[in-house]
Amino acid sequence: MSFTDGTERLQSLLDAGNGIVTFPDGDFLISRPLEIADSTHLICSPRTHLKLADGANCPIIVNRHKGREMTRSVTIEGGVWDGNNLHQQRDAPKDMLYPWGQLMGFTYVEDFVLRGLTIKDPETYAVQLTAAVRFTIADITFDFNMQRYNMDGIHVNGFARDGHIANLKGTTNDDMVALNSDEGAFACDNCDMENITIDGIYGGRDGWTAVRLLSRAAKLKNITIRNVYGSYKYNAVSFTHWAKQAGDYGWFDGITLDGIFASSSRKSGKGHGGLIWFQSGVHHVGTVIIGNVIRIDDDDCLNDVNTIEVSADVSIDNLVIRNLRQHLPDGKTPVYIAEGTRVGKLDVS
Repeated sequence: MSFTDGTERLQSLLDAGNGIVTFPDGDFLISRPLEIADSTHLICSPRTHLKLADGANCPIIVNRHKGREMTRSVTIEGGVWDGNNLHQQRDAPKDMLYPWGQLMGFTYVEDFVLRGLTIKDPETYAVQLTAAVRFTIADITFDFNMQRYNMDGIHVNGFARDGHIANLKGTTNDDMVALNSDEGAFACDNCDMENITIDGIYGGRDGWTAVRLLSRAAKLKNITIRNVYGSYKYNAVSFTHWAKQAGDYGWFDGITLDGIFASSSRKSGKGHGGLIWFQSGVHHVGTVIIGNVIRIDDDDCLNDVNTIEVSADVSIDNLVIRNLRQHLPDGKTPVYIAEGTRVGKLDVS
């Protein structure tokens, strides 16, 4: 496979495009971030392979910077987007975003679509999305070499709303999807996140975490997570704050989990708690509905992972659990609620 530097050629196609832009088939090195502007539909075939050049130390594509004004009506479809992570240095960035190693970074976008891509070997996050309104991310395959830490799949920062994430496949070396309301504060005054659906996570045989929900002060509201498959070393779904010190953290409400067909791949121990886990110190949880959870662990997975674990010092107004089934090599309580936790109303059936 012979790559040639296609940065200038491909950027010229984006700049000259009139609505629909088609990248040619071929193997192209990218030495600085491609920029995509408003009202652009970029189409690549499966034979379009875009790879960060050695030492590029930058995202491979971003939306054209407009300050806090939205970039509108962007679709990116198809292609193989390759981070070439073994030949990048996260601590020597040539772009303001690259200290986090984002391969694809989009900030202030509206009516944004990303679909039908293969994403290969990012330095950290495959996709980082900040301050997004009306977005769809679907039919994404992760082809990761697992040679870097924090190799997230879809990492959504604060002020995101009215979004749909669907049909993600592969194994990541961190969260497959992360909704992190308090991250990306540089880009938003109100970092609350709301009205987001996640439907179809296919996480492989030894994934990290399928979906992480993170809140410290900003709220996550009206989030629906459906059809999570795979075996995970940490969590299928987690409710977290990850603050370094104790405090008044975590705002979640209107969270629905429906169809968690997942297992723990841990041979021993408990990692980050339950397969569905509420981190200790999450203080503001309204209503959470968990339904149709089926967990079947392999015979050698003699771990301490409860299927649902509510850790100490958590406060939940209303927790509903329906149709939870598990088949494990040893007996474990399906639902574990630690002492020092407040559940206003618990409904299990």
